[in-house]
Amino acid sequence: MSNASDNQPQTVQDRLTSLRHLAQAFPKEQREDVLLELDDLSAELQANTDGSSLQTLHQRLKRLAAIAMMARMFATNNQQAIEEFAGHLVALTKATNTQNP
Repeated sequence: MSNASDNQPQTVQDRLTSLRHLAQAFPKEQREDVLLELDDLSAELQANTDGSSLQTLHQRLKRLAAIAMMARMFATNNQQAIEEFAGHLVALTKATNTQNP
């Protein structure tokens, strides 16, 4: 990603796409877990029109953060991509907090 796009506001869907891309750098086992969680998170975000499942969304975000921490501990390379994933995850968490009252 270019620095210019990093400074531009992104939609939640843009952030999810970025997370999917960055997840490719994870070790295989964590990558599969992350991609499944991202699919579930995406589906819940699309279905969540009244904010009633905000707690479920945050639980998924916490699981993704835990997986990223574990991947960082075990990955011998791609540390930068995993750290970037964590940064994007924080941004997504903030975006979901502002979109849901």
